[in-house]
Amino acid sequence: MLEHPWLMALESNPINPEEPIQDIASAVPMKRLAKPTEVGELFAFLGSDESSYLTGSQIVIDGGSTLPETLSMGTNHY
Repeated sequence: MLEHPWLMALESNPINPEEPIQDIASAVPMKRLAKPTEVGELFAFLGSDESSYLTGSQIVIDGGSTLPETLSMGTNHY
C-alpha cells in the first residue's frame, strides 16, 4: 500500500500538515515539489513514438536533489 504524502504529513504534524511538505520542498534545489503533470508528461513521452530511439536511459525527476552538490540535502547544519 502506498501512503499519500498528505497522510504522512498529517501524521507528522497534525496541527500544520503543510509544514513537513514545505520543509521537504525547501530542501529541493528547485524549492518546490514536482507537479503530477510534470511526471505524467514524462510518462506520456516515454510511451509515445517520439521516444522510440531512446534506450537504456535513466531519467530522474527530482528537482535536482541528486546532483552532487545536494548530497547533504535534508541534513541540518547548525
